[in-house]
Amino acid sequence: MQFRSNRWRSSMSQPSSDLQLQVVVSPAVDLAIGGTFSPTTATIITGPTEAVLVDTLYTHADVDRLAEAIEATGKKLTTIYITHAHFDHYIGLGPLLERFPDARGVATAPVAQLIHDTFATDKAITDVWMPGAVIENLRHPDVLEGDVITLDGHELRIVDVGQADIADSTVLHIPDLDAVVAGDVIYNGVHQMLGLTGPDQWKQWIESVDKVESLAPRLIVAGHRGPGRLDTDIEGMLNGTRDYILTFMTESAEAPDAETLIARMTQRFPDRINLATLLFSAGVIIEQRNQAQAASPAR
Repeated sequence: MQFRSNRWRSSMSQPSSDLQLQVVVSPAVDLAIGGTFSPTTATIITGPTEAVLVDTLYTHADVDRLAEAIEATGKKLTTIYITHAHFDHYIGLGPLLERFPDARGVATAPVAQLIHDTFATDKAITDVWMPGAVIENLRHPDVLEGDVITLDGHELRIVDVGQADIADSTVLHIPDLDAVVAGDVIYNGVHQMLGLTGPDQWKQWIESVDKVESLAPRLIVAGHRGPGRLDTDIEGMLNGTRDYILTFMTESAEAPDAETLIARMTQRFPDRINLATLLFSAGVIIEQRNQAQAASPAR
């Protein structure tokens, strides 16, 4: 099983920083219903003595490997921050807090509440999709007071951007590294999840991407990253995430059926991985559109 990580250190072109950033990417996971679940990221940020983790991964094997990567830093893990309420980003919190008992698990109040409200549904879905593979031991994150996490005296800033592929999404801005850990606000070479939202939310998601761009990052950690994709391809990630949403918005309104929508999206974005996400999104959105049209009074 492939399990990748890469490190980033601030360059000499900016004020000197003793922070480092390591991205750990889980492999795509086969689904019992067919297809795969896309590669997911977790991010370890370290200073001279402390470490902060952003998001947790979700399978037993990957969470174990993530814990080993944290231990290998030799730093004290103080905080696990959850960017948004999707299971693949938070459900590893329980075993990680058991392994690092001095750490705290935190999220913004809306994210913590949404995790509480949706966990039972998420768990039922994962039991069907990936039976036996997903972590059982959930610890809900506590509510983070304020919008700053301190790491060896450096400020890591929480930015509540709002809508992405889920509501109440946040990103973590690391000014000393000119870096943004973006959760699912940004995708990198992976088909985006659009089947759980609609056109109004898609427009808001584009606005959230704009908010990330306004932070002027030189590095973005996307919540889902394809093989060989770079965290420094800022233009590719920002424009790619926006273009995918805009294209899906247009094509889903015009395509006669889901098969045509899928064909048009794969033609426009041939290098994106994890086709299962597009198949799901296209099927759901076209079905919803057709039902709405059938329910509309004849003109």
